[in-house]
Amino acid sequence: MTAGVVAAGPSPCPCPFGAESMRVRFEQAVYGSFPFWHRGYGVLARSSGCRPAWLAALQAAGQRYGEPPVGTAEADGFFTMKLARGPWMIAGVFPQGRDDQDRPGALAFHALFVGRWTYAWAGADPFVFAGALRRDWSRDDLDATLPGGCLAVPRLRLGRPTRPTPPHADERSAPIIAALVQGRQVVVQSPEPIDELARDVWRTLPMRVRLRATVATWAFDNANRFDLVALPKLAGLTRASSDWILIPEDAGS
Repeated sequence: MTAGVVAAGPSPCPCPFGAESMRVRFEQAVYGSFPFWHRGYGVLARSSGCRPAWLAALQAAGQRYGEPPVGTAEADGFFTMKLARGPWMIAGVFPQGRDDQDRPGALAFHALFVGRWTYAWAGADPFVFAGALRRDWSRDDLDATLPGGCLAVPRLRLGRPTRPTPPHADERSAPIIAALVQGRQVVVQSPEPIDELARDVWRTLPMRVRLRATVATWAFDNANRFDLVALPKLAGLTRASSDWILIPEDAGS
C-alpha cells in the first residue's frame, strides 16, 4: 500500500475528522539499537507496505545522524526529508539508553512514510504528523509487522493561507526564514532541540518553500544536508560558508 489519502473501502480509517481535516494513511518502520537484542543497529519492525528502498533510506539517514559530542544531554529529535524516489520520510529520534553491548547513546528512529500529494495537502507541515511517532519499543516488537498508520490532519484550503502569519516568538526566526526562501541551508547552534523555533519558522514559510525544505530539530552532524538543522556547539563550527548560514547559540538572547 502506498502512503496517501485514504479511499473508501472495507477497512475505513478510524481516526475522527471533520470539514477542516482529512484522513491520511502512512507506512512506518523503526530502525535503531536496543538493549533487548544483539543485532547492533538494524530494522526492528515495519509495516507491510514499506518498500526496500524506503528502509534503506531510513538506515542511511540514521547512520548519517552523527554521534553525540561528549557531555551532550540526551534529547528527542525530529526530522523530515524527501526521498529521491518515493514519499516524504518524517522521523522521530528517541534515546534508548544503553545498547545490547551496554554502550550508552543508543537511538531509535521511528519513521512515517507519507505520500507526496498527502504531504502537500497537509500543508507541507511535517509537525502535524509528530503525534503519530512512538518512542518506546520492546522485545514484543522484534520482527513485528506494524500496522499501516492512520492520522487526521488539517486540510489545506487552496487559495487561502494555511494559517494566519503569527508574530515570531523567537527573534532568530526572521533570518532563518529569509535564508530558507533564498535556498540556503541554516545551522542553528543550540544546547537543546529547536522544535518550537522550527514550528514557528514553518508556520511562516511560503508553501513553495515548504514543499522542498527539510528540517531536523536536533542532530549531531548535517551529513543528511537538512535545510534547517540544530546542532550542539561543535569545535570548528564557527562561521558560515557560502552555502549555509550559522545562527549562533546566543543569537536569540
